Amino acid sequence: MVSPVKPQETPKKEKRGAKGKGKKEKVKKEGEEKKRRKKADYSSYGRYIHRLIREAETKKSKLRITSRGMAIVNSFVVDLFDRLAGEAGRLVAHAKVKTLSSKAVMAAVKMRLPGELASHALGAGASAVAAYGKSQVKKQKK
Repeated sequence: MVSPVKPQETPKKEKRGAKGKGKKEKVKKEGEEKKRRKKADYSSYGRYIHRLIREAETKKSKLRITSRGMAIVNSFVVDLFDRLAGEAGRLVAHAKVKTLSSKAVMAAVKMRLPGELASHALGAGASAVAAYGKSQVKKQKK
């Protein structure tokens, strides 16, 4: 006659974070504060993209952009910035200069962007630098 086989009992797993089981409590020293988590280092050009879209709006049409579209445009801008900054950095290193000048950035734009787009970018950049210079002069006079 065969004896019935009892199923083997599986050991129960301990719950994580159980009090008093292998955990030591840290004793705070005087003047010691809790460490704060750093925020994720994420920068986006979304604010500036929205500003450009608002400039392009007319009274008849209100332009909008989806979050997926925003992600694509943001990715494009980040990629373009990385390429231009890398090229400008290589030009500065080749010239054995330690300072990144506007000339190096302009040369990088001419090298990386095609024809008319480069000329428009250079014009917009020049006007932005001029506007920044004027604002700094006004701040110094106050």
